[in-house]
Amino acid sequence: MKLFNLFLLITAGLFFSSPLILAAEQDPDFLPEKNREMGNIKERIQILEGRLNCMQKTNDFESLKTCNQAADQKMDALEAKINAQERNKKQSDSKTKQPDNKTSDNKYPDNKKPDAKNKPN
Repeated sequence: MKLFNLFLLITAGLFFSSPLILAAEQDPDFLPEKNREMGNIKERIQILEGRLNCMQKTNDFESLKTCNQAADQKMDALEAKINAQERNKKQSDSKTKQPDNKTSDNKYPDNKKPDAKNKPN
């Protein structure tokens, strides 16, 4: 009976501690990535709020068109910035995954290949 209680206690401890272990092993890039994404969302909100304010002040279709064009240009610039961030992130990820001490693909050092003339027949 004591052995069963001990086993039950150890099993319950491992079961409830596993989420804590997983939380400790969180990806170190998570917080910077989260902050970058939140910053991009805030910029989108600012652009949309600016579009809304501009539209509320308009009195004719021409000024409404100008509001939309200006907001679209700002949104396109933001999307280009986000795409550049994604490309940079992928490039930095691929650089960190490559081994630092690469060996050359050349089997023969100093580009010296064996002579074909000296082969026995």
